[in-house]
Amino acid sequence: EGRGFMQIMYNFNHERWLIAQNLIGQARAAVTDTFMWARQRKIFGKALIDQPVIRNKLASAAASLESVQTYVEAVTYDMCNTKGGAHNQRLAGPIAMLKYQSTRASWNIADDCVQILGGRGITRTGMGAKVEGFKNYVKYAAVYGGSEEIMADLAIKQAMKGFPATAKL
Repeated sequence: EGRGFMQIMYNFNHERWLIAQNLIGQARAAVTDTFMWARQRKIFGKALIDQPVIRNKLASAAASLESVQTYVEAVTYDMCNTKGGAHNQRLAGPIAMLKYQSTRASWNIADDCVQILGGRGITRTGMGAKVEGFKNYVKYAAVYGGSEEIMADLAIKQAMKGFPATAKL
């Protein structure tokens, strides 16, 4: 009785970690579909992927995706090898930063994918369905489990707890 808020707080780290995992899976599917579309779509007699700007967008999306994937793996390792796991107070900051970074990176990935797919990237069915679904989920994910601003603030507050107050340049 009277510990409802503590129970909710107890589950936030897992929820935020799961949101990041979901984003990575959907981002990977969106990038894959976008890559396949860029290879098959012909424009001016050439594949869309032959355009340098398209390859640049794909490279940016893939690099963002892989960096967030690596971040998830590092945080997951920490969760599995820290006493108390995800419930360890020290992990609140890194997990909050992971959620923040995964939603920011996913927003950029979704934008690149939609731009490459054009009109197909905003349709609910057909070849662009995964990209359109991902684009919409990203905004929800940015709010679920704590908004981006709250996640960024929490991560920095947690980092400051372990930062020496007397540190100077």
